[in-house]
Amino acid sequence: MMHEKRPRTSSGRAEHILLLLEESGDWYSGEKLSRHLGISRAAVAKQIAGLRLQGHVIQSVTGKGHKLLLRNDVLNAADVAGNLRTRRIGRAEWHFHSEVSSTSDEAIKLALSGAREGSVVVAEQQSQGRGRRGHAWFSAPHGLMFSVLLRPAMPEVEPAWLTSIGVLAVAEAIQAITGLRPVVKAPNDVYLGKRKVAGILAETGFRSGEPEWAVLGIGCNVNTLPEEFSPLLRNSATSLFVESGKTISRASLLAAILNEMEFWYEKLESADSAALKKRWQDCAAS
Repeated sequence: MMHEKRPRTSSGRAEHILLLLEESGDWYSGEKLSRHLGISRAAVAKQIAGLRLQGHVIQSVTGKGHKLLLRNDVLNAADVAGNLRTRRIGRAEWHFHSEVSSTSDEAIKLALSGAREGSVVVAEQQSQGRGRRGHAWFSAPHGLMFSVLLRPAMPEVEPAWLTSIGVLAVAEAIQAITGLRPVVKAPNDVYLGKRKVAGILAETGFRSGEPEWAVLGIGCNVNTLPEEFSPLLRNSATSLFVESGKTISRASLLAAILNEMEFWYEKLESADSAALKKRWQDCAAS
């Protein structure tokens, strides 16, 4: 009688679990995985956690088990570029990190070193992500955390205007990709219903009284599972997955945000603030 050979290494077990979940396409109990691999349920949970760190979206529910929602959704410039319609934004340098203090810190370094407008910094995790007034930003797993370097040739531009184009870009991209109806809230938030799904922060550097660079930092909760939010945030934060019940391609969403951002950035450059205000009012009343 032939017996199936069980993987003995940690990486082998993780790949085996991933294969079982993928072949199942449905809920797979922790007890069944434990028996199948000859390891404890605690060890199964540890392997699942490791797979999540690799970018696989796996939902775990007590009484149901584990379910693979999306294989590793790795972000790379090629996948994003395939959906870009921009001329400048996303057409310069791309920097991808597994973890940084904040993507805006990295983008500011690029700005000070002379990097071109449109450069983008992306990270899977931020250890010191920040919002307005120095507030910490929760780096949600399977989210989008990135910053865009701009060099606005507009002497009178204020960070509030740049924040507004970032907020509108995120809201419109979410609606285009998911069909959901986000609501923008001054000064820098995007909501779905009564819970926050994204935040935007603009930071500007001046020389001789005129803006030399601006960095738009954006954090959006994309495929974050309900249990991945800290208990303190579960009533105030949400994700596109939670609201739509579907996993979202982060590359497609990032490209859509950059497309919308350039559209509104060019409106700002042409001094068409009326269109910006009108669209903001429409999104705020959705």
